[in-house]
Amino acid sequence: MNRRFGDLVAKHWRLVILCWVIGLLVVCWLTPRWDSVTHDGDLAYLPEDLDSVAGERLLEEAFPIGRSKSEMVVVFARDDFHISVDDQKVIDRIAAQLKNLDAVCELSKDPQSTTAAALLRESLEFDPEFASAWNNLAFCTLAQDKPGEAADYRQLATDYDKSLVSPGDGLLPELAAPLPILDVWTYRHPVFGKQLGSRDKKAQLIVVRLSQEFMATENLALLSDVKSILNEAAAVAPSGLRIGLSGSASVGSEMLQSAAESIASTELLTVILVVAILLVVYRAPLLVTVPLITIVVSIVVAMRLVAALTQVHLLPGFEWWDFKVFTTTRIFVVVILFGAGTDFCLFLISRFREELTTGATNTEAISKTISGVSPALMGSAFTTIVGLAMMFFADFGKFRNSGPAIGFCLAVALAACLTLGPAIVRALGRHVFWPFRIEGHGNQTATSGRFARFWERTASTIVSNPIRVLAICTICMLPFAFVGTSVQVTYNFLSELSPTKPSRIGTDLMQQHFPMGETSPLVVLAKTKRSLSTEEGTSAIRSITSRMYVDGVGAVRSLAAPRGESPEGISIRRTAITAHEITQSLYLSQRPEVGGEVARFEIVLQHDPFSLESIEVLNSLEQLVRHESTDASSFWNGTEFHFTGTTSAIRDLRSVTMGDNVKIQVLVVLGVLAILLVLLRRPLICLYLILSVLLSYYAALGATELFFRFAYGSTFEGLDWKVPLFLFVILVAIGQDYNIYLVTRVFEEQAKIGPFAGLRRAIVQTGGIITSCGVIMAGTFVSMTTGTLRGIVELGFALSLGVLLDTFVVRPILVPAFLALLCRWEAAKGLVTPAAPSPSGSD
Repeated sequence: MNRRFGDLVAKHWRLVILCWVIGLLVVCWLTPRWDSVTHDGDLAYLPEDLDSVAGERLLEEAFPIGRSKSEMVVVFARDDFHISVDDQKVIDRIAAQLKNLDAVCELSKDPQSTTAAALLRESLEFDPEFASAWNNLAFCTLAQDKPGEAADYRQLATDYDKSLVSPGDGLLPELAAPLPILDVWTYRHPVFGKQLGSRDKKAQLIVVRLSQEFMATENLALLSDVKSILNEAAAVAPSGLRIGLSGSASVGSEMLQSAAESIASTELLTVILVVAILLVVYRAPLLVTVPLITIVVSIVVAMRLVAALTQVHLLPGFEWWDFKVFTTTRIFVVVILFGAGTDFCLFLISRFREELTTGATNTEAISKTISGVSPALMGSAFTTIVGLAMMFFADFGKFRNSGPAIGFCLAVALAACLTLGPAIVRALGRHVFWPFRIEGHGNQTATSGRFARFWERTASTIVSNPIRVLAICTICMLPFAFVGTSVQVTYNFLSELSPTKPSRIGTDLMQQHFPMGETSPLVVLAKTKRSLSTEEGTSAIRSITSRMYVDGVGAVRSLAAPRGESPEGISIRRTAITAHEITQSLYLSQRPEVGGEVARFEIVLQHDPFSLESIEVLNSLEQLVRHESTDASSFWNGTEFHFTGTTSAIRDLRSVTMGDNVKIQVLVVLGVLAILLVLLRRPLICLYLILSVLLSYYAALGATELFFRFAYGSTFEGLDWKVPLFLFVILVAIGQDYNIYLVTRVFEEQAKIGPFAGLRRAIVQTGGIITSCGVIMAGTFVSMTTGTLRGIVELGFALSLGVLLDTFVVRPILVPAFLALLCRWEAAKGLVTPAAPSPSGSD
């Protein structure tokens, strides 16, 4: 079958190329672009039955109006003394611009909006000389058919900004798209204004509350506008006033920007590295073009097809389909397809060269090449595809979708490398090796090239001294592998960003003056059938608010204590604040649709919301409310409590991903082992191949932790939580590629010339090409380290190191040494007839 397939491609190479060209044009015409269907974020893809997800649903149901899903926080701070009068003028000017931006969002939806008019008047209270606010007020009053007022506002706009040509005819600033602003809180807020100033009076906050999740792409435009406002203000701010940007939306938006930067730099450097390595190793320009054309075509086709699969749910009867792709998945698609695709093409070209040296014609050589290498290529690719497909069984949605998507893309690349690649080589013929010539001599030489002698000496040493070689390599790797069995991971999203990013700097500035959990409070929801509006309900809220002050809690905000003050005692001011409609809407829902009344508590933690310490505080609070809900004498007996917010979501993310790690690792090992058993049919060898790659995985993971612990110093919190799983899946699956290439060639040569001679010949024949492929694969992963997200950098480093270990230790040393020992054992048992290993030495 392989021979017939090879004959088909070799004889009809023009048709093969034409089909791929037509297919490329069709998918580009009919399918959506990858970037138009991608998603972002992590917390949005947790299983539906987790507490943080259930809490988020209840929060949406009980508090649907004006509920903030994320925030951008502008931080103003001084290190030397209190905020001064001049500082306050700068703060007010920025508050005026943000209020105006909020009003523009309202006016873009409703030009007659009375809410927008009120926001503009608030803006002018902060800065009476703000021309843009007067302009927008003129626009609004014109829409309300009040030409007299509009004329006055126009005049004021012109007085304060002579450059305005026709004030009131349009909005300032002009918005390319609606911004997700809910409202803007300043120190003048009737309920929470006091909270926005620090106790030491050296810092002040402005909070922009948003309607979108913290990693929504809609936030990017707002981030750009806010940064422009802050940059202008910083240029005229008094000396010593520091202005920063923090909040979940700022962090999320900069993570999106960093991901885009990482993708761009990774793709560019991947191409450069592949081209450079191919030119250095082979010094043949046309040889470089074959894998480049093949891989670029396969990437475009594959990514377009995957994008189309995300739209299947739109077809009648397929509403159940739920397949998504993510922005960062593109990085894995590009680097894996460039690495693996280049490897596939080079194995084909290497075998093509061998066949030409036997005197075969171009057509015969291509046919024999496809027939000879397609089983190994398909087997090696299938191990990677199966390994990635095992991620489908993860509970975490991002894992469940990403693995199969990458695997599907690799399958498309394999198809291209077995059809389009050989067709291009057939078209170029012997010219693919230009400026070198390949002559046919009628027999097949063992190998050629500058490194032939090196591989011959390596093969003789390993075959002659397998025990010594195996022991030395294993002893050297074991210390790193031991570290790799217990690496430290972090779920701190903020730590993924470079320390130079504005949101990192702004968050550090904010934490110097406000509690660490201020921007991401833990939210507790209490859903009960009893009325919370009665005196008994109010007393119960006050009582449980007091008990929520466990170790690690800085403040508890509720209907009984809206500002996080002590709930005990009564004052006229607190009574007024509690009765305020904003307080009521935030902390008490009476919507009958939720099946009862819901109270909301916001808990400000003293620790970083992403930290293990915060999770321990959450566990303590959970025990507290569970006791209340089961206590028959408690007002809260039978109450349904839910936790949501950053800390709750991180706890659930840790739980589900740790479970997924164990499940997927077991499934990947079993899946890859099954493929090896089918291909090689030698259980002992298959088990050893799995163990050898597991050793390189743990060694690479341990070395990666040691390296970044040293590189990051005191800022090291652990490797990014995604690194161990993606490293395991990719390394265990891809690591078997080279093992399959080697072992299948060993079996082929042993069948011809005997066990020991065949082993030596296979090492020599495959040494150069496998090493070249390993270097190329490692090079593609190195490109990931040029990104700005720490997690991507760490994973790129770990994958590169792991592939290099496979290339220079596992494949050329550990596997041949074991095969040599196995040959000796079989010879001792009389199972094979050996040739003499070598006179150079023995164990």
